[in-house]
Amino acid sequence: MKYKQLTEGDRYTLAALKRQGLSFANIAEAMNRDKSTIYREVNRNSCWIIDGSYRPSKAQRRTRARRRRSRRNQHFTSQDYKEVRRLIRKDWSPEQITGHLKKEGKRSFSHETIYRYIWRDKRNGGTLWKHLRCAQKRRRKRYKAYDSRGRLADKRNIAERPLEVETRKTQGHWKLIL
Repeated sequence: MKYKQLTEGDRYTLAALKRQGLSFANIAEAMNRDKSTIYREVNRNSCWIIDGSYRPSKAQRRTRARRRRSRRNQHFTSQDYKEVRRLIRKDWSPEQITGHLKKEGKRSFSHETIYRYIWRDKRNGGTLWKHLRCAQKRRRKRYKAYDSRGRLADKRNIAERPLEVETRKTQGHWKLIL
């Protein structure tokens, strides 16, 4: 079953079937929806403070309000990026730009969004990436590679110790026991 969001008409149908006393499973079958979709809709949009009943008009208003507040639907325009481009050309880092925009009370971006914008600009032939401090080091794949973390350079293996160390007959090879 393909996922579809509930429409205003679906919400009125749901309310009518719920008033008839049908279970969530029966309502879902009648509306050709998944039972969990109906259950979540009723739980999310019922009027718990007043009497716990499901009101479709109020549910529709709440859904529209949630969509308006959603960050997923925010798209940045070329005008929004104008200040970012200016600051990148002054050799500011994306993290500095994010902090500056927040401090100035302007529309803010995450530093990751700014990096994605810069790499997209580079793919399209732009030069913003040249203003980054570590422009050559974009990402480094770490799989199937020798892991050198925690290893000391030129450290001798314990198997390479002289045999006289094992016997402890000469001074200087004794382990200090406290």
